[in-house]
Amino acid sequence: MFRKLIFLIPLLSLGLVLQACGIKPKPEESCNFVQNGDLQRVSWGAQTPVIMYIDSKVPGEFFESIQRAADNWNKAVGREVIKIGGWTDRVPVPRQDQVNVIYYLQDWESNKENEQARTTIYWGGDRIYEADIRINNHNFEFFGGSEPIVGRVDMESLILHEMGHVLGLGHTNLKNSVMVKSLPHATEAVPGSAFRRKLSGDDTSSVQCEY
Repeated sequence: MFRKLIFLIPLLSLGLVLQACGIKPKPEESCNFVQNGDLQRVSWGAQTPVIMYIDSKVPGEFFESIQRAADNWNKAVGREVIKIGGWTDRVPVPRQDQVNVIYYLQDWESNKENEQARTTIYWGGDRIYEADIRINNHNFEFFGGSEPIVGRVDMESLILHEMGHVLGLGHTNLKNSVMVKSLPHATEAVPGSAFRRKLSGDDTSSVQCEY
């Protein structure tokens, strides 16, 4: 199951100024984005591309899967909104540190063992300023490439979903969307069910609404 943890970091000084001046932003259509208290879409705005680094513990075999996921979102927007910055070992654990990292973790909370991955975004007002993706390697195994492996989760499909969260998108129940909450693993009966590598028309229109 995909789940996302979002931290709201209020910009207190800005809030006080707006309150004093009586200025209230006009609500925006959500377009499946997370929204703040004023119903503004939460995103990176013009601060793109988002540079995401890959922690050195992520197996090298998954680099292409991660890059293809980023390329998928970039193609939908028509410009580079996510850029893979390469490998890093500078930030060994997830934390609020102004660096966007994809982690591959053996340590995972026992009460959240059904999470395949989790994306944390840090934001203030209507702007995201940091995002980290955690991949649950304690409870799940993954595969890359074109051939499904029974019992494993497709890395490209997983990262495509999580990068949607990085950009500010929430979950949806719309059929065929990559932002649906759950992603099945490959089974002997339906091995291809593990794939969700293409953005739907709804995904494309949602991300274009903001970017």
